[in-house]
Amino acid sequence: MPSSTSSSDPGPPPERVVPAAPWGRIASVTALLFLVALGGWEAYWRGQGFYPSYRNSEGLWAMTRRQVDRAEPGATVIIGSSRALFDTDLEAWEGETGTLPIQLALEGTNPRPVLAGLARDPDFTGLLVVGVTPPLFFMPEVGYREAAIERYESETPSQWLSQRISMPLEQILAFYSFDTKLFTVLKRQTWWPERSGVRIERDVRKLANLRRTRQAPLWEKLEYDPAYAALARDIWREFLDNPPPPLPPDEAKRMFDTMIEELQRDVEAIRARGGEVVFVRYPSTGHFLEVETRAFPRERFFDDVVDSVDAVGVHFDDHPELQDVTIPEWSHIASRDSPRFTRALIQILRRELTARGIHRPELGP
Repeated sequence: MPSSTSSSDPGPPPERVVPAAPWGRIASVTALLFLVALGGWEAYWRGQGFYPSYRNSEGLWAMTRRQVDRAEPGATVIIGSSRALFDTDLEAWEGETGTLPIQLALEGTNPRPVLAGLARDPDFTGLLVVGVTPPLFFMPEVGYREAAIERYESETPSQWLSQRISMPLEQILAFYSFDTKLFTVLKRQTWWPERSGVRIERDVRKLANLRRTRQAPLWEKLEYDPAYAALARDIWREFLDNPPPPLPPDEAKRMFDTMIEELQRDVEAIRARGGEVVFVRYPSTGHFLEVETRAFPRERFFDDVVDSVDAVGVHFDDHPELQDVTIPEWSHIASRDSPRFTRALIQILRRELTARGIHRPELGP
């Protein structure tokens, strides 16, 4: 039996009439305003001393990490924190040894997880240079950039493609940087005056410029702009003077012993494949060095690690040629000094390894 209620007919869809307007001129004006705003933003950052530089992204690190998988036997790999990244001049290294190192150091990062990954990688049989920055190397809860390792291990096709699209832009636009993102800039503004007893946490500012090889010389602004260098030192001071609460002695000893066991395991795994591992304590000065010396005495930390794994350890304090450098913000070598520092470091590594009867072709003849 048919229903007594008939369904309503919605009828044809309503038509939206596009109003008559000079759309061509509107599009042209919009494009012009966009270009003016873009050019103004670019000009502003170039006026601040920025210039096009590769972004130190997880994607670029993953690309560089894959070079280990494709490298010929005898590659040199550098890991560590920002000192190993900023202070090592890769071009000077290549000129001295004939081989361009693979730079895997990450700023603000404990290198031990990267060391463990290379120990498990059968493709790596070369020379591993491990930079040791005490507050990061000996405090596992501080500075672990896990996203970079995850990107290498499980990068998606879209992530792979976005990295390739991004890189050409990074070499054109100075403002295309992590430090110039709008919300990052807003977050870093001092909206309220400083008050006694109120701590203002400040992010680490731009310190270096990155090349495609991940060579990262210290930004020249830290050398010619005293106010910017002072700001960098103030930020380090806030970090250094507000450390995490110390662990109970028993727990700290247990963690240190575990670290030594892991390092011994990883170093032996690399040596078993014909590789070698050396440790380098890059220079620091000022308040940074004072805190590191007090909190991480060399004989109880750096020397213990080197002795426990029976490795060559180069500490800047033992070599005048590694001390004759400018360190504008207490922690990183000025870009003009890093080539000379790098060549001196290579000479020391050759000498120390030769004294042990070890010849590494990665360091040249």
